[in-house]
Amino acid sequence: MLNPFQLRCAAAYAGGEFVHVESLEQVRSISDTLFTFLMVELSTHEDCTDQAEAIRRVEMTQANLQEVLDAFIASPCPALPS
Repeated sequence: MLNPFQLRCAAAYAGGEFVHVESLEQVRSISDTLFTFLMVELSTHEDCTDQAEAIRRVEMTQANLQEVLDAFIASPCPALPS
């Protein structure tokens, strides 16, 4: 069973593409690792028990992703050979 923060995430992520999920087991069977990461981070098992904590975790993830994006923009990687 998902908590309210996970339900909100499932409804919002990728335009609601995963709104149908009902459990972490089902989430883990989906091949979207970012969605899986978010759903685990927002789980009660990981001590996400209120909205402030849920927001803090999503903001931390957003900051981490922004750092990665900034690194790619600052120094592009060469293309892989085909």
